[in-house]
Amino acid sequence: MDVVMWPDGEWPALRLEWQLADRIGAGRGWLWDHLTLGGRPVWHDAYATLAAAAAVTERVGVGTMVTAPNFRHPVTTAKAALALDAISAGRFVLGLGAGGPGADAEALGTPPLAPADRGRRFTEFVTHTRRLLDEPAPTLEGEFFTVRAADVGGGARRPGIAVAATGPRGLAAAAEHADLWITQDVIKNPRVAAATPQAEVGRQLGLLREACERAGRDPGSLPALVVLGYGGERPLDSIEAYRDCLGRYRALGADRIAVLWPRGDDAERQLKVLEEAAATDDQRSRRSPAHLLA
Repeated sequence: MDVVMWPDGEWPALRLEWQLADRIGAGRGWLWDHLTLGGRPVWHDAYATLAAAAAVTERVGVGTMVTAPNFRHPVTTAKAALALDAISAGRFVLGLGAGGPGADAEALGTPPLAPADRGRRFTEFVTHTRRLLDEPAPTLEGEFFTVRAADVGGGARRPGIAVAATGPRGLAAAAEHADLWITQDVIKNPRVAAATPQAEVGRQLGLLREACERAGRDPGSLPALVVLGYGGERPLDSIEAYRDCLGRYRALGADRIAVLWPRGDDAERQLKVLEEAAATDDQRSRRSPAHLLA
């Protein structure tokens, strides 16, 4: 079981949350990479927070969910990812996503992009970032990003790459470049989505398998992580609810699930469920962070 953490408080309190996640045996703590979210007055930078979290924990993995090209560039993203890989002793996974309209997209003053343009930009972002991690000092030309002999330290070893995607372009990028695919229990487009979150994730998994086959990749070589709690599922309502979600989504073909670290009025009770779920999860959730993408 993975958890999605929060960067929205004073560091001493956040440190205790990360150390608790480490202690109870969570597989990986993921962190949103936004400038802000939901009007919260405190929202720390994802990479700085993950570096601090890696420094005060021993076992739990760390990852971005997700870094998008709205205000990130492939060069600086790859450089930060390599640093976090070293700081965490290999526990870091670089999660990438397309990003949408809104505050993150407007902060740098760039013109709004149509959905098709965001899709092309994301493909280029993933491709360039992967090459910067894999190659020493590449020069890359693109429609959206240019890279000039960027020696960020790539080529020796790189962190794992996770791609969050539901559309054709993103799924194709995941099939070609990712070590992990991420989705969530949200029905984003009712015109093409299935009727329930579970059915929608099943539909997406089918599309992912097709994308892998088109790319000449064994679909079984690309594990799937499903984040529950954004949309229709409530995995922390009770330990029975958690086990029900775990069973249903594994039956679909998900390799791992992630839940949101408890916040709000019901946080204390949900945290007890989370601790019990972590304690009773099976051996796949107890692998060391270096093997979480296997």
